[in-house]
Amino acid sequence: MPLNPTSPAEHSLRCVIADDVRVIREQLGKWMKELGYMVVHASCGATALTALRRDAADLIIADIDMPHLSGLHLLQTIRTDADPAVASTPVIVSSSLEDGEIHRMVETLGGSAYLRKPVAKEQLTACVRQLTEGDPAIRFDDNSSPAHAVSAKFRRIASEFREF
Repeated sequence: MPLNPTSPAEHSLRCVIADDVRVIREQLGKWMKELGYMVVHASCGATALTALRRDAADLIIADIDMPHLSGLHLLQTIRTDADPAVASTPVIVSSSLEDGEIHRMVETLGGSAYLRKPVAKEQLTACVRQLTEGDPAIRFDDNSSPAHAVSAKFRRIASEFREF
């Protein structure tokens, strides 16, 4: 059942899913469609940003490690966009990278939530429901990385941000 059922004349919910792994995009897309969202798939952050600027979205789900524009760069670009509709779009960041600093980085950049991969349907559904009910607080999943974990790939991506 959709979270916010709409008639054809009303605004339909729209979600942009940015992940360079097609099977992940498709699975997340299937679950988001079950929640009543029209889904736009993007294989990188740059494509997601173009889709978001072309047509407003109600939610973005972005992987961190993507070509052309990482999920962290996408998040930062969204939050600093001149269009308030783009800048205020809720962003769920998801990654399989393990690092104790990921949550802090996502929160610092203005992420709405963080979900560790593999994402379970129940995790995604609960997170989307919390965000759509107007709770802007960042969400951390139960499978968060230990504080001592270090991902060289995440550190490389994050090193480009001054806040980190």
